[in-house]
Amino acid sequence: SSSPAASNDPVRMGLAERLGPEGQVLVSAAGIYSCYLYYGVLQERIYRPDPVTGDRFGATLFLLTVQCLFNFGLGALALAVAGGPGTTKPALEAAQRSPLPFRHSGVTWLAFISLSYMSAMGCSNQSLQFVSYPFQALAKSCKMVPVMLGNVLLGGKRYSALEYLVVLLITGGVVLFQLANSKKSFSEGNTWWGMALLFGSLALDGFTSSNQKLFSDEFRPSGHYMMMHMNLWSLFFLLPLLALTGEGQAGLEYVLAHTGLMWDIALFGLCSALGQQFIFFCVVGPGPLVCTTITTTRKFFTVLLSVLWFPDNKLSNLQWVAVGSVFAGLMLELWQKSSHSKGKPAKPSDGKSGAAKKAD
Repeated sequence: SSSPAASNDPVRMGLAERLGPEGQVLVSAAGIYSCYLYYGVLQERIYRPDPVTGDRFGATLFLLTVQCLFNFGLGALALAVAGGPGTTKPALEAAQRSPLPFRHSGVTWLAFISLSYMSAMGCSNQSLQFVSYPFQALAKSCKMVPVMLGNVLLGGKRYSALEYLVVLLITGGVVLFQLANSKKSFSEGNTWWGMALLFGSLALDGFTSSNQKLFSDEFRPSGHYMMMHMNLWSLFFLLPLLALTGEGQAGLEYVLAHTGLMWDIALFGLCSALGQQFIFFCVVGPGPLVCTTITTTRKFFTVLLSVLWFPDNKLSNLQWVAVGSVFAGLMLELWQKSSHSKGKPAKPSDGKSGAAKKAD
């Protein structure tokens, strides 16, 4: 998922100043960890079979709609509190930097970005019908692989040996995790269809991220503006789909028949929306590198919490080696980013650009 740039919210910036550097890091880490770790537990719990009846939630579009509703609501509230137009260049004006092969406005461009953003979340959620949550968390760490492959094959870009080592550690760990998987280890086996959905999610994430950056460079939106409008467009796409596919009615009937799931779904949406706000706060205060560090280390604890919370997710020794390989690759990538950032002069932030953050 793409990382948001700083928001021009004076309330958040004032709070960051009062907390001081150490307090900002503490609040950011506590908020991101608590929201996204529990988000992962809820996501897994929603898709697990009912222990009594064996029924299983399958209305992914219904869940995605709830998630986008919470994101839209909190984004709209935050934008109203922050005030201002939300963008430097009006989104109704023609888009000059869009890669889309026809003339269009910023609003149309944002609709395409939202469609990709929504589809990536849908593929990620749907994959849990077929793969275990620990495998999903590890596989989604491979985001740089399609990006690097495209840059090498299409752009002729060269990468350092260290960057190739990062890819080898992460992809090798994911492959090893899959090969070491036995049907005894998980209640649900990993399937090729689940992996295809994860690959689709990664590819769509890449499209979303690159277009968000281009859109932000041209229109200079705040983080709240992006969060509100991308989820609003997503709802425009989702609501007709709910009616056409029947998932709206099916999802509602399933939740009414399994009332305990109602709170899990509501909390899932709330954690998604609050997590984005903590990420915006972290970027404004401690900075993007600290935010990347927190979200990267969170991946390991997501797997650990899944194994501890759900005993049937027990991992073999070889699978723990695979988890370690992925985490080592992520830490190496983080160290490389840190080294590069120290060698570059800091760019002054105008506090205007932003992007929506999808929880992983």
